[in-house]
Amino acid sequence: MGTDSSLTMDAAFRYANALFHLGKETKSVEQYEKDLDRLLELVNNVENLSDFIKSPLYSGDIQINVMRSIGERLGLSEDVASTVLLMASKRRLFALKEMIAHFKGLCRQHRNEIIVEVSSTSELTDALQKKIKNTISANIDRKVVIKSNCDPGLLGGLVVKIGSKMIDTSIRAKMIKLRNNLKEVG
Repeated sequence: MGTDSSLTMDAAFRYANALFHLGKETKSVEQYEKDLDRLLELVNNVENLSDFIKSPLYSGDIQINVMRSIGERLGLSEDVASTVLLMASKRRLFALKEMIAHFKGLCRQHRNEIIVEVSSTSELTDALQKKIKNTISANIDRKVVIKSNCDPGLLGGLVVKIGSKMIDTSIRAKMIKLRNNLKEVG
């Protein structure tokens, strides 16, 4: 892991942890998460803003003023706005996206949730999502949140990722395995 990445993750971890524990004390974790979701959506959708938070070329004062204005327009809670402004004043705004991701991870852990990524060739029906969710929940004793995406390259079947584990029942994977077996024979 590079020094820049380590610094980013360390800064993100510290700010997310502090905000999360403050949210627990004030019973505002859910509100903070909603605020951070709105802020992340803005950062992801406004190209110049994403570049702005990463760039060391802007002075701390400029970053503080811009983030204060954004916080006011989004109606961010005082604690979330203060955390973002503190990050800007300490020249750690480059870690904002990672801080939000870490905060959301702490929230999921607090709610005993796990994200399960499911890839399929087409959109999953509600019934199939519910079946997958119930099957996995019964085996891991956690609330399951399904994050689905379409990948026509799978040709059929599903790819399910639970944390670092992956279950690949796709036709593509079976064809690759068959091709490798044929190479060994021939």
